[in-house]
Amino acid sequence: MTKTKVYLIGTGPGDVELITLKAYRLISQADVILHDHLIPHQLLTIAKSTAEIISVGKFASKHTIPQSEINSLIIEKTKQNKLVVRLKGGDPYLFGRGAEEAQACAKANIDFEVVPGVTSALAVPAYAGIPPTHRDYTSSIAIVTGHRKDEKQIDIPKAGTIIFLMPVANTQNIIDSLLKADWPPDTKIAAIENGSRYNQRTITATLKNFVEKTEKENLKTPAIFIVGKVVELHKQLNWFDKKPKILFLGTHPEKYRHLGHIVHRQIIDCLPLDDYTEQRSILKNISTFDWIVFTSVNGVKYFFQQLNAIDKDTRALASIKFAAIGKTTAQKLNEFGIIADLIPANESSAGLLEEFAKLDMKNKKVLLPQSQIASDKLSNGLLNIAASTQPITIYNTVELDPGQIDFDYIDQIIFTSSSTVRAFVKNFSLVPPNIKAYCLGPPTSAQAKKLNINAEIIPD
Repeated sequence: MTKTKVYLIGTGPGDVELITLKAYRLISQADVILHDHLIPHQLLTIAKSTAEIISVGKFASKHTIPQSEINSLIIEKTKQNKLVVRLKGGDPYLFGRGAEEAQACAKANIDFEVVPGVTSALAVPAYAGIPPTHRDYTSSIAIVTGHRKDEKQIDIPKAGTIIFLMPVANTQNIIDSLLKADWPPDTKIAAIENGSRYNQRTITATLKNFVEKTEKENLKTPAIFIVGKVVELHKQLNWFDKKPKILFLGTHPEKYRHLGHIVHRQIIDCLPLDDYTEQRSILKNISTFDWIVFTSVNGVKYFFQQLNAIDKDTRALASIKFAAIGKTTAQKLNEFGIIADLIPANESSAGLLEEFAKLDMKNKKVLLPQSQIASDKLSNGLLNIAASTQPITIYNTVELDPGQIDFDYIDQIIFTSSSTVRAFVKNFSLVPPNIKAYCLGPPTSAQAKKLNINAEIIPD
């Protein structure tokens, strides 16, 4: 990839999955990322660890960094022989000042490319069930900025549907301008707040009562307005609001997207240790163990990483039997060419102990690769049936800041581990009564019950 280049990238209206493949690739390769505050911030997690990430976000009526300084910063970073990505909400060239940034690059003789984004002008109405065009309603649309340098001057073009971007601070002027342009007072209009995000909200009205209604409903930015007969289709075509909004606190949210709209807020992370000297010393004598018991996917992952680090592979495990706490952990073992010898029907430490109690475990050496916060229930239970246990910490579990969550827009929560339950309670106390809680497996369910969370085990 050629360095000394700028990519002006549109990230869409808010739903992280609306990013283009090209944009995703470039974000992961960038040396410097300059981003606005309205981008989907999950995108920053795919940046490489050495990337310099700079917020240059603009808020309504408040610029964190003036546009001229943003232009200078883009040029400065690019001249350092770096690949610079400028992330902007929506599309760079649709009221996003992307053209001004491109002009600055051209004047500085800096190579640049534009990566179009899904514009909120079209995506947000689609998420609200309002098609901007429909052959039975209108065949023309106009997209207008609701925020002008001269806020008293709003040009109302002739079109069947008009979409206003960045309009909230100028609501009264927009309505006055529409009425002066002979739009009937009973014309339908919708304000769509946080379009395509989990907390999307649609307020519908007519031109004559729109200002009063949006003030009563406390309309906030970001939002767009859409005006015209097509607003009548909102109730019939409002598909997004019908999907349950599911707060997912673990990793790999893609496994659960079929259940509804996943609101991913990772609350814990599993990280490698700083020093594996002690663990590698044990693994060098791995063939002396009779059983290895895995209680998590991450235990499997970090165990094999460290086995490979001492130049050993699955051939060193030929004489050893394996137990997995559940089907998901067993599937992770399969990725390394290992078929679990024991998987309890009751996917828990208690279930493992029930199965081991049926076997002759006297003097059997058992290795337990686990997190630093793992309980000693399994180890003590194996000791009680005369096994010899060797617990080793193979990874750390750390809590993350999940950020702010508006629980008024959440229908369900999925807890993926006991750690996610504990971290949730620490951050948010109890689950609000309007929200249904689900747990992945009996151990997580038991932890939820212990902390007074009424939750069901998520169906397979």
